[in-house]
Amino acid sequence: MKAAVFKGVQDIQVEDVDEPEAGPTDLVVSVAACGICGSDLHTFLHGSFVEPGQVMGHEFAGEVIAAGTDVQGLAVGDRVTASPIVPCGHCARCAEQRYNLCAEAWTTGIAYGRPGAFAERVRIPNSVAGENVFKLDESVPDEAGATVEPLAVAVHAVRLAGDVAGQTALVLGLGTIGQQVVQVLKAYGAGRVIGMDLSPLRLRAAAELGAEAVDGAPGLQDALAATLGEGGEVDVVFECSGVPALNAAALDAVKAGGTIVVLALYDDDVSFNPTVLVQKEIRLQGSIAYTSDDFGEAVALLTRGAVQFAPLITQRESLDDVAGAFAVQLEKDRSLKVLITPNGA
Repeated sequence: MKAAVFKGVQDIQVEDVDEPEAGPTDLVVSVAACGICGSDLHTFLHGSFVEPGQVMGHEFAGEVIAAGTDVQGLAVGDRVTASPIVPCGHCARCAEQRYNLCAEAWTTGIAYGRPGAFAERVRIPNSVAGENVFKLDESVPDEAGATVEPLAVAVHAVRLAGDVAGQTALVLGLGTIGQQVVQVLKAYGAGRVIGMDLSPLRLRAAAELGAEAVDGAPGLQDALAATLGEGGEVDVVFECSGVPALNAAALDAVKAGGTIVVLALYDDDVSFNPTVLVQKEIRLQGSIAYTSDDFGEAVALLTRGAVQFAPLITQRESLDDVAGAFAVQLEKDRSLKVLITPNGA
């Protein structure tokens, strides 16, 4: 079958690879759609996270075409999405069921050690319904299913922030993760959700999803002051941009006693004055991936229509044109989420 293989920095090629086979506890899924993630761009541009030879792609949905004899609650013909995390199951974090913090999960996961879903078919190891594999309702199309993984990232981050009901939240960076954070904040009852970016396309999408979309060109403080008005405060900041200067500026943007949740990945070091962190009693919270419960919540939000998917998807490209798809995804003024459709969906 055909699959997109990472060969090295800025080099991804479509090759013929071995067909996946379902072991007793596995599924094989025909991939209908798979999104290009920000972490995929880090790999493409810098060689981060994986080695050459890796089949990439971890935001996917499709139809089960083979199921192992020991798999329960899932069958051929089911439409599913899945968590790419494959934890070791025996470390201290796994014992706490914090599988997203398992060190091995990011070397043995789908697209991170195991073949990913920029391919016609993908194997999901150790498939358990409601734990790492989730059925899609008829009301949730395949493209929506491919947005569940980044939605789960947002669910996890917003839950880590605590009760956001009635609060004023600032989302820095309106790529897919930032847009999904906007949606989860709205679904969880945040009072004001301010989304800041430089891209007109991404600002328009955020406004469509319910954010107060603010152009960050004047600078964070000036743009925020104009938006909040006199006496306005930000209770919680979600840093989704990956821009080091914005990470540091978030300390000034959030109120004393507020919370900053950092979801972004950074290619460069971040410098900030920790005295500000101390003096303002700011809670600085990192957030990585999701739990099984977060993933299930993301599916539930989509199923009941509490979040949208269509405004996120700006391009669809064939597997054969995966290199061109990455080039489009890198253009922030042109794209938000580019989907690869390996089987012409």
